[in-house]
Amino acid sequence: MSNTSKRPRIVIVGGGAGGLELATRLGRTVGARREAQVILVDGSPTHIWKPLLHEVATGALNTGEDEVNYFAHGYRNGYEFEFGYMEALDRARQVVRVSAIHGRDGTLLSGAREIPYDYLVLAVGSQANDFGTPGVAEHAMFLNNPDDAERLRRRILELAFSVSAGPDPERRLGIAIVGGGATGVELAAELNHTMRELHQYGSRLSPERVEISVIEGADRILIAAPPSLSRYAEEKLAARQIRVLTNSRVAAVTADGVDLADGRHVKADVTVWAAGVKAPAWLATLDGLAVNRINQLKVGRDLLCEGEARVYAIGDCSCAPDGDSERTLSATAQVAHQEAKWLAGALAARLRGATVAPFVFKPQGMMVSLGKHAAVGSLAAVVGPQRNYHVEGRGAKLIYASLYRMHQAVVHGRLMAVLLYCGDKLRGIARPSLKLH
Repeated sequence: MSNTSKRPRIVIVGGGAGGLELATRLGRTVGARREAQVILVDGSPTHIWKPLLHEVATGALNTGEDEVNYFAHGYRNGYEFEFGYMEALDRARQVVRVSAIHGRDGTLLSGAREIPYDYLVLAVGSQANDFGTPGVAEHAMFLNNPDDAERLRRRILELAFSVSAGPDPERRLGIAIVGGGATGVELAAELNHTMRELHQYGSRLSPERVEISVIEGADRILIAAPPSLSRYAEEKLAARQIRVLTNSRVAAVTADGVDLADGRHVKADVTVWAAGVKAPAWLATLDGLAVNRINQLKVGRDLLCEGEARVYAIGDCSCAPDGDSERTLSATAQVAHQEAKWLAGALAARLRGATVAPFVFKPQGMMVSLGKHAAVGSLAAVVGPQRNYHVEGRGAKLIYASLYRMHQAVVHGRLMAVLLYCGDKLRGIARPSLKLH
């Protein structure tokens, strides 16, 4: 990284939904006009939209075709990409320390280095929160990133083959999903659909021999949604023979399933932990930046970290106030999207010496996929923040699918998003609907 640039440097750490959208917007504006140097830092060279990780885990989404390469994307959109994980921050010197990068064989590709900044944006996302539950780290699988999703996909395929080819024709494949939020519900529905398609492709494992359980500690799944949506989702899962266990707190995860606090045991060949999120623990070590109990950086309505004038935080790794209320914003993709859009404008204004009104989140409702042909959701953007109108079925699925296309439009532009959509449809004709290897 050259230190000769006279332009202000905006360094964005984390290429998730919020970070990539922010880098793209700034690159196309202040970067293209050479008003600032925009730099994106990430430890992975590619991006996959996190709300679709459940499709990666089931093989419905091919990461090789749907991922965004930061190097190429940055070249086309006016920002630079630095490959490496952030490991330290020096607020006095205004530098970010980035770790060394090694090849698969251990060869050093790039040494540790420091990146100076004039404005820093932390957008490193979140990870699963096991709440200290015994056995989770040893026996559960996660959906924190594409690597986790690929590991889960391969494990499911291996188990499906092992059970179907085994000597016991009555042997069942058990899958336990801890967490009845959007991630857990979507994963359960997608896994059910995957098992049915595997059977159609010739697998001897019939869908009736697959037992999928969703375990939720609250009194209903999708606790953040209106009760009517929760009921509809539970009915759809039940129709697919997916067992929903509410009011079921997890005591421990074992090698053969999940122990519940009331003494019950849910037998499972694979357990997926999708209950709660927290920010990465290393954020609490960043040169005195204030964090909450789940390591999220505390920010104000200007998205600046507490006590800072040049360090911002957006997305799941931040704890932002919901207007003037005492509530904080949830860790969702729509929050990250709106924060990225607002901050792109705010930083551009700041470079000009102008000011903008504080960030205000506008709820757009929520959409939850229930498999290939169904979804359920509320439309706050249509009827207002009361969220008292909901859609379901195929119509809701079309709206759900459009969310990803909207993300692609922001990242690639509208024309490219249309071309990508057409390409996806054409590939769907020529290839299996699941990645089977």
